Amino acid sequence: MSFRKILGTATALVAWVCVLVQLVYSVRNGLARGESVPRALANYFAYFTILTNLLVALVLTLPALAPGRRIGRAFADLRVTWTAAAAILVVGIAYHLLLRATHNPTGGEAITNIGMHYLVPAMYAAWWVVCTDVTGARWADRALHLSAYPTAYFGYIVGRGEVVGTYPYFFVDVAQLGLLGALRNAAGILVFYLVIAWLLLLAASRVGAGRVSAAPATTPNR
Repeated sequence: MSFRKILGTATALVAWVCVLVQLVYSVRNGLARGESVPRALANYFAYFTILTNLLVALVLTLPALAPGRRIGRAFADLRVTWTAAAAILVVGIAYHLLLRATHNPTGGEAITNIGMHYLVPAMYAAWWVVCTDVTGARWADRALHLSAYPTAYFGYIVGRGEVVGTYPYFFVDVAQLGLLGALRNAAGILVFYLVIAWLLLLAASRVGAGRVSAAPATTPNR
């Protein structure tokens, strides 16, 4: 089994286990607070962490299970795998810098927390940099595509917040910051995300170049 397959399978397994186990905890905690199952599910899927770990799991699973089908090819597309890599690194970095001090899960949730915020980001970023062919890819040409996911997420949580009155993260809480303040923070995070995407491309390009230079030269037939 190749390194690509081993690391990809391990990362997918960690992502799926964390996402599904956290789903159970979130529904259970929601019910304990008096919420309905649909409301608990809606709260669960409001988090960028959950959605991005799910995206990573799908990127690593669907192309392997359905390589010849449209859905498999879609999730293997560089725009999607690159988006997932940049987003999951933002998840890990933003959590460590902005949320870790005020978030103290215990028991099984502490384990899923480590998985989703540290293990999956590190493992998937390594997989993407080492195993992805980025030949011919240009950051400037893909920036708009890369921006689609975080931009759509911000629109989603703002619309959701208008309906339910709560926001998953304090730095995009329109009720507390106002729309302009939330937009300013979201724009800053988007810029940071795009810088991460550029650094990932740079790293993958360097690895790819090293792979080519290390390949044995072929002797032409005489």
